[in-house]
Amino acid sequence: MLNTAMNEWALKAIQLETALMALDEVGLPANMKAQREKAEQAMRELVRAWMAQKPKPDERKWKQEPAKEGGQPQDEELVEVVENLKEDGVEWTVHRATSDKGDVVETVIADGRAWMAAGGEYYMGQWDEEREELEVGRDDEEGELGTGLVFTLQGELVFESQLED
Repeated sequence: MLNTAMNEWALKAIQLETALMALDEVGLPANMKAQREKAEQAMRELVRAWMAQKPKPDERKWKQEPAKEGGQPQDEELVEVVENLKEDGVEWTVHRATSDKGDVVETVIADGRAWMAAGGEYYMGQWDEEREELEVGRDDEEGELGTGLVFTLQGELVFESQLED
């Protein structure tokens, strides 16, 4: 993940919302209802306070190279992915975005799956062609829901609050 204020904020927002939703899933006994409600209220206040801390969007300027069908990534890990795809006879596309600060985000896409190298980290999961987003850990064929992390082609973490006010 790219080290940006927005990505750090979004990651913590996702984690806080997940913790809040987990309170409902724990299944505490009825005699602890008051404590759970008190904890839930405190978590909601914490989430709201964190949401108010949202930083300004990152001001990096990105150059998105045209997608290259059968292209060759520069990242060593992604080169291995491409070699495996070649061996399996699978077609792929390489996307590369470069920022004015020297960041490079590469994404290999094949058969609805994607592998991304961003900020020295690696992610794989389901590719959403329409939104052009990588849903980390999601695999529709295997029934895997994913981690909740979603990245754009520029390695930007997507956050959409799941909480109702």
